Amino acid sequence: GWKIGCNNKNGHGTLTLAQSLMKSCNCALMEIAEKLGPDAFFKYENRFGFGSKTGIDIVGEASGIVIDRKNLNPTELATSSFGTTFNVTMIQMASAYASIINGGTYYEPHLVKEIRSADGATLEKREGSAIRQTVSKSTSDFIRNALYMTVESGTATPAKVSGYLIGGKTGTAQKRPREEKKYVVSFVGFAPVDDPQVMLYIVIDEVYDEELSGSSSPATKMSASIMSEILPYLGVYPDGDIEYKVDLSLLIGDGNDAEGDESNPDVLPEGLEGGVDEEN
Repeated sequence: GWKIGCNNKNGHGTLTLAQSLMKSCNCALMEIAEKLGPDAFFKYENRFGFGSKTGIDIVGEASGIVIDRKNLNPTELATSSFGTTFNVTMIQMASAYASIINGGTYYEPHLVKEIRSADGATLEKREGSAIRQTVSKSTSDFIRNALYMTVESGTATPAKVSGYLIGGKTGTAQKRPREEKKYVVSFVGFAPVDDPQVMLYIVIDEVYDEELSGSSSPATKMSASIMSEILPYLGVYPDGDIEYKVDLSLLIGDGNDAEGDESNPDVLPEGLEGGVDEEN
């Protein structure tokens, strides 16, 4: 075997669950996966649509590649927890991510909202079809607010756009052979946090600048540039004085408070318990 560490080589002490997301702590993700166990982890992979086609209205969609349950040993479980050892398509990731921030409902994705004739008459309209529940609303609310803090003061601060509440998560995947130190970096962002209208998924295969090859900052900066233009276009305008709609003290904490579920790294929020709710 081999050691798997946090990207913060200096260490950062005990973290809350929200702080673990804000700092992209692989150690925390491995601990969560261990608590879930391979059966629950594999079921959640399926629940989020990984390993299956989304049903999007284009031909040639791939199913992606996930580790079979029988091969999900401790090492594979640990590395899968932070996104390695399996492959998903961008539409799979976007669909799964959307369900996390919309209250927990997974919808079948579509490229075309409606088809109109030359004179503007609607010929066909495609409504989103709700497929299943992925997480509880309380878990969705928690993750959405934690991802807001990831942009506000975590690994995704370059994604901030003045006057808007932006949420998101960075990603870094090392390519093989590892000794070449080449990476795929990504960022998934959404806005506004309190009522998401737009979600972006940006992936950069090998950043052009070698000094930034393992950094997600090019993706987060690209997101900020796009969001600053697309939100006003959609009629979502910046606020003068931002009124924070989340309890920041609940999410930030001090990293050492063991009082309450959100501050205890050994306790998961509702919807992320060690088993799977078979009703969903």
